[in-house]
Amino acid sequence: MSTEVKPMTEAQLPFELGANNASSSIAILSKPSDRAVADGETDPFNWMDLRNVRKNFSLLLDAGEVVLETAEATLVLSYPLNIAAACSIRPADGKSFTRGELVRLINETYEEVYRLEANSQSSPTPPVHERGTLINRPESDGMFGIWGHDLDDLGISKIDVYRIDGRVWLDPDMVS
Repeated sequence: MSTEVKPMTEAQLPFELGANNASSSIAILSKPSDRAVADGETDPFNWMDLRNVRKNFSLLLDAGEVVLETAEATLVLSYPLNIAAACSIRPADGKSFTRGELVRLINETYEEVYRLEANSQSSPTPPVHERGTLINRPESDGMFGIWGHDLDDLGISKIDVYRIDGRVWLDPDMVS
């Protein structure tokens, strides 16, 4: 990751997380995986599973479509974090983001957040097979306080775009 991911409190944000007052939203749709098709799914999903971003990126619909014209944006990740993570992102061409580029950057940023969390918590998060009946991850005490979901449990359903005082802020709507 080329930019630094930093903790950011909700008080530091110029918008309210989850308030449904974004300037616009970017929809994320994906084709069902081979496994989902085998289970009878044929319609596109209204989200993209993060575990598919690296190995099945071709499932993302309209990945090459330009969806946001800006030279820079601040990406804010808040779920499942007690303290939001923020970083500045720039499009490869210097002027606009494609849907696929945003999905990849969100995935890379989540990977960095989970890495930073693992390196800053007082004890390691137990692997799923050691959690007994609890499948969700326990809350950690690292720099972001991740709770409830491992990285592979997350998916992106849309990206809310906020244009405030000449700056662009991105808040992905995550599902699990």
